[in-house]
Amino acid sequence: MKNRSSSSLSSDDDEELSTLSRAEKFDKQANEMLANLDNEEMETAARACYEYVKDQKAKKVAKRICLRYLKSKKGDLELATEKVKATLQFRKDYDVEGLMTAFDDADSGLATNLQKQLSEKKFYVMGYDKEGRSTLYFIPRRTKSFDKVWHLKEAIYSMERAVACSKSRNHTINAVVDFEGFHLTKHSPPLDIAKEFLTTLRNHYAGQIHKIFLVNCPSSFSFLWKMVSPFVGTNTKSKINFVYSYKDDSALTALYDTDELPSFLAPAGTKNRELNLEEYLFELPFDESFDEAEGKDDKCSILSLREQKHAALVLGS
Repeated sequence: MKNRSSSSLSSDDDEELSTLSRAEKFDKQANEMLANLDNEEMETAARACYEYVKDQKAKKVAKRICLRYLKSKKGDLELATEKVKATLQFRKDYDVEGLMTAFDDADSGLATNLQKQLSEKKFYVMGYDKEGRSTLYFIPRRTKSFDKVWHLKEAIYSMERAVACSKSRNHTINAVVDFEGFHLTKHSPPLDIAKEFLTTLRNHYAGQIHKIFLVNCPSSFSFLWKMVSPFVGTNTKSKINFVYSYKDDSALTALYDTDELPSFLAPAGTKNRELNLEEYLFELPFDESFDEAEGKDDKCSILSLREQKHAALVLGS
């Protein structure tokens, strides 16, 4: 039997070759970016991943953030390098590693302040989609007050924990914002806080969110959206899905098994355990979500041959 010529390749083959070719190009450019980082920047880039904080393999882990920005900036090496350096400075300024490890020392001032902010239970990580992406929940109605510094640090801690928990091959996450019970005057953040949070998300977490589900949006949401949408990146806007009722769960159930969804998102959802803050902060490791099912690592680690090839190129392993 004769080998197929390149002209007889299927569209799926063409797509796979194109994907692998882009991955090879980004991998080469990521190595160039790494060469432009000094030792301190390399260390900070590596520490952007909780995996490195636990098991220090600097270059491999640092490359991950380079690849993320290369993809976000469509292969523009100069711009991606500039953005990576800005993010590394941001992580130093906000002591992001300190936030990730805050509850290793329960008596520290950082842990005390962060626990107080998280006690409102408006941010938490729970559940995984079928590809192993973790789910970050934000419940605005639980907001009791706004502290500009600690509201942002709470959000950064929660984003970092969701990323650390993700078991998908590209370490992306999903976000769910539940607007049930939302009141515009009680629960809307001041414009400067909203702007800083959304600007942080756009500038320093590029490419880390797969989907955003806005659930049970009230009529007043249109006013809030007009206020904050100028600070939401175009790419982020394309990831937003509106879920107007818990009965309208098709977009969620296409992505999730029902045992990974609470019943307020899907009538058949069974992940309904109330968040235990003490357990979540002090008993579970940072890279484990609340109420995580046993065997989740095994379930999410099964990749197709094509995905394995792509992952090997992307991660440089």
